[in-house]
Amino acid sequence: IGWAVAQIVRKVVTNLLAATGTDRVGVKFGLAATPGSKSLSWIIGTVVYVLVLIPVAITALNALQIEAISVPAINMLNDVLSILPRIFSAAVILVLAYVAGKYISELVTNILTSIGFDNVFEWLGLPNPRRSATPPGAQTIRTESGQPTILQSDTAFSPKNPSELVGLIVLVAIMLVATLAAVDILAIEALTALVEGIIVIAGKILSGVIVFAVGLFFANLAFRMISSTSRQSRIVAQAARIAIITLVSAMALQQIGVASNIVNLAFGLLLGAVAVAVALAFGLGSRDIAAEQLREWLDSFKRD
Repeated sequence: IGWAVAQIVRKVVTNLLAATGTDRVGVKFGLAATPGSKSLSWIIGTVVYVLVLIPVAITALNALQIEAISVPAINMLNDVLSILPRIFSAAVILVLAYVAGKYISELVTNILTSIGFDNVFEWLGLPNPRRSATPPGAQTIRTESGQPTILQSDTAFSPKNPSELVGLIVLVAIMLVATLAAVDILAIEALTALVEGIIVIAGKILSGVIVFAVGLFFANLAFRMISSTSRQSRIVAQAARIAIITLVSAMALQQIGVASNIVNLAFGLLLGAVAVAVALAFGLGSRDIAAEQLREWLDSFKRD
């Protein structure tokens, strides 16, 4: 009887949700309405079916009055029944976070696009990957007239612009925080520690990339400002850009947490090598002037 009631309840819930358009919401979350796939209404109906069937199974096991079988089975079913609300709460948090994250991601993308953030590669002095001659996955053929024609593949990957990448990063960050809250509700310490570690590592990598991007911007800015003064200053401008990029690279690696001692040692050795190179260049280049100055000092000392 309990099984029959659970079957009836599942059919009623599934049909009711399908009639209210719940399956359209499932399609937005990737539950495609294909013949071989399960719809969102069917999944919810199955969950309700399990919730109805578990108390029925517990009652049936108690009626058997066989403690060797009923006690362990009842304890297991009670554990499952007690964890289901936590699983439901975690799922609700993830769904709400995804909906809010999609909205915030699109908002951030639109704002950044409106302020011209898509030109960030030009600001940093980097080539824009979206301006490649041939898109990825495309084939170039020649027609009978000899003119090249690009055939775009249906499976080609379309690179995202910087604004869309930032929006995607915002969505991933929101989902990571929501995942941490969800696993905390589930009270699984190992999974909570894993998600916390992923968030910490992702935060360090993101901060390191931001530090390097800001440093690269100022390095190119210094290069343009110095090289615009005269033709001979281009070498100095290039040296200044390399020095700034080297400095911010070390800072970014330290921010990420990659072997800070090794980074400090490598940066110190690089600065020492630059100082020695400058000293040698200055000394060899002004050798005749220094010799003449020493000769004047010796002549003056002898006269005195």
